[in-house]
Amino acid sequence: MRLSVLACALLSLGCGTSLAGVASAGVEYDAVLTADLLRNHSGGLREGDRVISNLDLSAAWQGEGEAFKNWDGFTYVLADAGGGFSEFYSGDAQVVSNIDAPKGVRLFEAWLRRTSDDERWSVTGGLINLNGIFDVQEAGALFLNASHGIGPEYSQSGPSIFPFSTLGLVGEWQASETLRLRAGVFDGVTGDPAHQRSFIGVKLGDGDGAHWVAEAQQDFVRGYVKLGAWTYTAKAEHLDGKGLSDGNSGYYAQLQYDLYKPEADSDRGVSGWVRLGKANKDLQAIETYAGGGLVWTGPLTGRESDAMGFAVAHADFSQPYAEALGVNLKPETIYELSYRYAIKDGLSLQPDVQYIRHPAGDPQTDDALVLGLRLRVGLAAFK
Repeated sequence: MRLSVLACALLSLGCGTSLAGVASAGVEYDAVLTADLLRNHSGGLREGDRVISNLDLSAAWQGEGEAFKNWDGFTYVLADAGGGFSEFYSGDAQVVSNIDAPKGVRLFEAWLRRTSDDERWSVTGGLINLNGIFDVQEAGALFLNASHGIGPEYSQSGPSIFPFSTLGLVGEWQASETLRLRAGVFDGVTGDPAHQRSFIGVKLGDGDGAHWVAEAQQDFVRGYVKLGAWTYTAKAEHLDGKGLSDGNSGYYAQLQYDLYKPEADSDRGVSGWVRLGKANKDLQAIETYAGGGLVWTGPLTGRESDAMGFAVAHADFSQPYAEALGVNLKPETIYELSYRYAIKDGLSLQPDVQYIRHPAGDPQTDDALVLGLRLRVGLAAFK
């Protein structure tokens, strides 16, 4: 309860009586509890299980009246109970659960956005989750593995994403009916590395530099194509230990396509996607990534909100990284099968199976089999 009050106070608003479905003074509140029960059934570093959970508390403001009609804002407090499953059990580099994070309560997002009258452009500034705007993969959001949220060749560089964010400024422009362009600049170091459990983990330093990212999205009738590129202005440490170097950058591409859509305005159907990415092999451990999958929403009659899918995440490690470890690393490939069972609005259970081929690329580590069950409870479940 203390956290929900805190989330409201961040926007200087009163919570009123109940948060469930509340929308007062142009503000909507939400809370979502996500819990993963994970078991490393075989292989990996060791057998065992762990429960990982986090609580998301958010307040979204939509401006009203002539003075504020083009403004909106968002505040998001993230409470993590602790993670470490991949680190201590499965041993993979891509992270089995996308809510696996160090323990702490953090202000993750707090931003304001100004949109033009014709909605052709917008500017957002504040604490921003970069992955809420860039490299977003809607179909891949079903899966637990972190690589289907943002590519690991990008996330390993330390951008402003879960669970640590930083200050940023993002502009978006609707260039045509089907083409959207977006670009952003962020502080080069996210959070406060020396105090990871700080509520407001922002520490600007002279040597941080800046992180730039740009993306173009071309929509078509059944999907879209996205092309993105990113770079850091600060120098990064060479993997071979030979000092600092420029060129901490990379690029990615993704395609999503609706293979089957029984009704144009329905969420039901089958969607597929592929994503490719590349980072600087001299500065980052994962040099290239290729992933994709299929998601079937509403697979059963009367179960329109259910979803099932199969996905593959393949990460290739750079040669300088392998040489630094003194190991002949193999690519890490993760196969994931998942089914989200929607009990009601705001409440779901999701059995999940992941098979990890060559965890962290180590040929001496046996392939891992991870069994999981995700529970999600939102405020809508209590309406």
